[in-house]
Amino acid sequence: MLNFKLLGTAAGGGIPQWNCACKLCDLCRKSPEIVQPRMQLQASFSADAENWFLINASPDLRMQIEAHPELQPSSRLGKRNTPIRGIILTSADLDQVLGVLLLREFQPLTLYATALVREVLESNSFFRMLHRVPDQLTWVEISPQESFTLGGGITCTPIPFQGGLPYYARESHIEQPGQTTLGLVLEADGQRLAYTPSVPEVTDELRDLYDSCDAILVDGTFWSDEELSSTHAGTPLARSIGHVPMSGDDGTLSLLNNTSARQKIYVHINNTNPVLDPRSAEYKLVVDAGWQIGHDGWQLN
Repeated sequence: MLNFKLLGTAAGGGIPQWNCACKLCDLCRKSPEIVQPRMQLQASFSADAENWFLINASPDLRMQIEAHPELQPSSRLGKRNTPIRGIILTSADLDQVLGVLLLREFQPLTLYATALVREVLESNSFFRMLHRVPDQLTWVEISPQESFTLGGGITCTPIPFQGGLPYYARESHIEQPGQTTLGLVLEADGQRLAYTPSVPEVTDELRDLYDSCDAILVDGTFWSDEELSSTHAGTPLARSIGHVPMSGDDGTLSLLNNTSARQKIYVHINNTNPVLDPRSAEYKLVVDAGWQIGHDGWQLN
């Protein structure tokens, strides 16, 4: 059985964002019962509800582990242990990897990543903290479209997306197609889930993939292409930083209108996205179209 849970659902910075007093962040601080606070995007999954794998490692990971007992150490197993068996890194973006450094307390870790993502991270001196004792860190190389099996019989298939290296790595590393940004397809006992929180383009191949899945978790970063400029003048358009917005004839609501996936969930929601307010017209459009707005703690049915 595929046990899948979202530990966080927000884009980088979460909501409320620490330096933002926009309408939504302000409402989240003053009326959290209306606009719920959200931690940064983080997912976990397991075949047996005992041995868990993480998809990426958010900066909020320590708090997310403490909020979910199944991810915490057990006193029955000694003073130092963890049910987390591995972490799949889908990119080298800071929002996806900083949490790894929070797990540095001499705990053996297994990281699954492309060769390029490993190269980027190991070239950073911070990651030497994960090599202080023998066998503290084990790398498992993964490649686009090459499936691999995790504990309990979950099959994981990396799906390549267009996307560049994060800003901090662009000058020192050469980009390689299919190595920088991945989505994931998880399969177990006839269940099939697509995890794609960063979608730079909706292609026919992606639509076919979604149609083959029971549940799809899709990029919900922005409602509109120019959304960021509403709070940050001079900021880039959504598409220029690798996110197809929800709205418009060329947005995901329209382009994925006919997908046959039974559950459709938006994740990686930016603090500027009006769908965070359940009273908004945008939220109603999403729900009426058969989508869910992912929330912290959401689980696959």
